[in-house]
Amino acid sequence: MEDIIKIGILIPKSQQYPTLDKDFMRGLKLNNLNVKFFVESIGIGADEKMIIDKIQKLNFQEDISIIVGFFGHYNMSEVYNYTSKNDILLLAADTGATMPYETSPYKGVYINSFGLTESCYHLGTYLTAKNYQKVVTSTSFYDSGYGMLAAIEYAFKEKPIFSGHYITPFVPREDESEYMGQFINSYEPDAVFAFYSGLYAKENADFVSQNKITKKYPFYVTPFFINDKILEDYKNDPHDLYVVSSWMQNDSDNSNFTEDYKNKYSEVPTVFSILGYENGLILENLLLNAENNLSTSSLINQIDKLNITGPRGNIEFDKDTNRTIFNHYMYKLNFDSSNDISFNKIETFVNDGQFTRAFNSFTKPDYVGGWQNAYLCH
Repeated sequence: MEDIIKIGILIPKSQQYPTLDKDFMRGLKLNNLNVKFFVESIGIGADEKMIIDKIQKLNFQEDISIIVGFFGHYNMSEVYNYTSKNDILLLAADTGATMPYETSPYKGVYINSFGLTESCYHLGTYLTAKNYQKVVTSTSFYDSGYGMLAAIEYAFKEKPIFSGHYITPFVPREDESEYMGQFINSYEPDAVFAFYSGLYAKENADFVSQNKITKKYPFYVTPFFINDKILEDYKNDPHDLYVVSSWMQNDSDNSNFTEDYKNKYSEVPTVFSILGYENGLILENLLLNAENNLSTSSLINQIDKLNITGPRGNIEFDKDTNRTIFNHYMYKLNFDSSNDISFNKIETFVNDGQFTRAFNSFTKPDYVGGWQNAYLCH
């Protein structure tokens, strides 16, 4: 009887997005792989020693040498170094919320990212090309601890057009919505770049509902800004909202994946679902072409030839960084005659990986501010 292939899974937990682990696994399993999964929790993805312990357990106890994981960024080089030195193939997924400083590739480590900071960089080049003179940012204390601001600032390096940064305190003041409105209005910006997530996106939806600031200026946001309350506000009084991202749920270009997912699970896929699904597609392709030779060197050989189609386009790994490269898009919120919501793709940012490669060669600053936990996990 043929041996069943064992795959190790490392997955974080999130209070902000409690279905993160389930969504990732559902996406992964949508590929119907003929494998057995061994799942280990890695907390909020900030403890590299715990992650390495879990890898050791999978490797030595279960003889697993192929691991799929959803990771953060803190001290991940130690994890990558460990798997690389121990002949383990690691397919990592992340949201891409931090700057990719010194991202030299490790043998056998491949990273599939949602590319949040990359999206923000492309947004910066777009706003510069539109000849905007004044851009204000609006974000939460939590979200500001990641790399989105640094990424868009990098795009503004030739022409600094930031006028001001509004950050909601960790414990908002009683009249926070008023403070926000006054601050943004004082600059009369051409546009507002806003990024909030989870609980803070819900909090922000209440504030902008009260101060009506989104009606005054075009808002450019990341996907986690969007929630039912925000959409309700825009529906009642349509005005300009733009999302920059490598993927949106209702993009007609990836409707097959969305439909398959909805048919199987009766829910719409999330960012975590698509990362799980893509890593499953990569795995499926590797196992199909490895022809029973599951040695790490054979799998690396296959992954270097990888060129398959996924919901975000062509899936292949950049040779310089071992990371996936996807185009990014500008989506505009749209309401049809029945007042149904959709996001229309209005701009494509062709991505050749220049952003990640640039930071790959930059020395990491002595101090990079921000949180240690994986973005969206706390």
